[in-house]
Amino acid sequence: MASAARYMPKVGTLASTACIVLAVPPVQWSALIWVGLVPWLFSLRRCATTFEAVVQGFWLNLLLGFGGTFWVAHATARYLSVSISVGMLALIGHSLVHQLQLVVFGGLYWKTSRGAPPATFGSLLMVACVYVGLDWLTPKIFQDTLGVLLWSSGTLRQLAAWGGAMLLTFVILVVNLAVYASVAAMLDARRAVPGATARLARGGLWLFVSLAAFVSLGALEEARVRDAMTASRRILRVGLVQGSVSDDLKRRSARGDPEAARATLDTYVRGTRRLLDSPNPPALVLWPETAYPGVFRKPESDAQLHLNVAFDRFIADAGVPIAFGAYDREDRSDRRVLRNAVYLVSPTPGQQKGQLSPMQTYHKSILFPVGEYFPFFEETTVRQWLPHSAHLASGEGPRVLELLRPGEEPLRLGPSICYEDVFASHAQALARSKADLLLNVSNDSWFGDDGAAQWHLMMASVRSIETGLPQVRATNSGYSAFILPNGELHEVTGFGEETVRAFDLPMPRLGTTLRSRLGDWFGPFSLAVAALGLLAGRLRRRDGSA
Repeated sequence: MASAARYMPKVGTLASTACIVLAVPPVQWSALIWVGLVPWLFSLRRCATTFEAVVQGFWLNLLLGFGGTFWVAHATARYLSVSISVGMLALIGHSLVHQLQLVVFGGLYWKTSRGAPPATFGSLLMVACVYVGLDWLTPKIFQDTLGVLLWSSGTLRQLAAWGGAMLLTFVILVVNLAVYASVAAMLDARRAVPGATARLARGGLWLFVSLAAFVSLGALEEARVRDAMTASRRILRVGLVQGSVSDDLKRRSARGDPEAARATLDTYVRGTRRLLDSPNPPALVLWPETAYPGVFRKPESDAQLHLNVAFDRFIADAGVPIAFGAYDREDRSDRRVLRNAVYLVSPTPGQQKGQLSPMQTYHKSILFPVGEYFPFFEETTVRQWLPHSAHLASGEGPRVLELLRPGEEPLRLGPSICYEDVFASHAQALARSKADLLLNVSNDSWFGDDGAAQWHLMMASVRSIETGLPQVRATNSGYSAFILPNGELHEVTGFGEETVRAFDLPMPRLGTTLRSRLGDWFGPFSLAVAALGLLAGRLRRRDGSA
């Protein structure tokens, strides 16, 4: 019995779980992240073997999956129209692999140091690099990392422009390790352990120096971006429509119900008219993912043809470009292929009645597994199990769309659809393609207002900081927002709210950020530093034993 108890989650592991779960949405007490890993590090120190440390890492991984992404269960049930028991199985499967870097890190940290606090500032930085390198290497369905939680710090989050979200995770690890070293030394000082006072002073110095350095660098970047936004002479007024169309209405539209399709389209047309009738109408309007009900300009029935014609007429009469989500269809000899798409339809001056407005299309290239495709399974097989699942084809990759404005240079728009904005590589490709403005269309209604939609908004904000580009984010149910290049949010909508928003977005010429120029460099850099450090440590131990 005592032997089995050694492999149960320790108190410190449970305490770290609580801290991190409370730091992430929906609670979002983000200050807890500065000490979130400290109790778990003490648990590693109390382990007797490497395997025990690995087990504690596994427990933290598993419990964070249950506590931090509990919404996976009901999202699966809603999206696939399955029972909540199937949703719970999906949550268990996800939680088992939620943060596997914790499992490997726990074993490595105990193996190399018995879980003891770092003895020097160099070793502290090395341990932080080990974690970040493993975090970068670990595959994750939602691409989540602790660094995203620094979104709440207007100064520190600016470091993402240099090294992306992984650099922010490095900041969190450095602070947690410094706090761990300080608290361990404080406890030793109370027990009158020799040298504890000196170690406490060192830990406090490490904490002060690292925070001062990170804040100073972040403040420099923040000032640079603010100066560029203030000096920007190029302003674009953009409107967005959040329709809050119900999941039931969307499903009925997908099944070909003409009344449901008409009701869906009317919602967005009504919102667009509100924007255009305002005293200061926008120069571009953005609708969410699949806001247009069905396949655009490729009708498959008379009802769809009438809807297409009515919508094209509305855009021509409105006289303003509209970017919106819809499906595109390709008819092949063997099958019908559907793609999730963003369309930019731009009416032209003097356009004749009945003439179609020019159109540009982007196809979603990073599909959501299970939700939009099933790896390793044929479509016909999956349809027998899950008739409500989507089966889409991926697009060709990131593509920039051009918004033409009279008397001005074309404005280059970088679109992403829902899940794509959690991938930094997608936004970086758009930035390197000289995009001026990021557009994200999403539908997070399946996840509910339990944290996932907030996570999604935070990650979209980090994409703007990493690229130095403003962004407009339109969602079906929330949270929609306008995002400045420093990650600042404006006109954030409520969840489940049918509303419209408009905002004057500055288009500063910031130049390409270091993160965009070098790509995802900080993760592999940390992994290389960690590998070299571990190798050097092993060689030193071998020489010492010889």
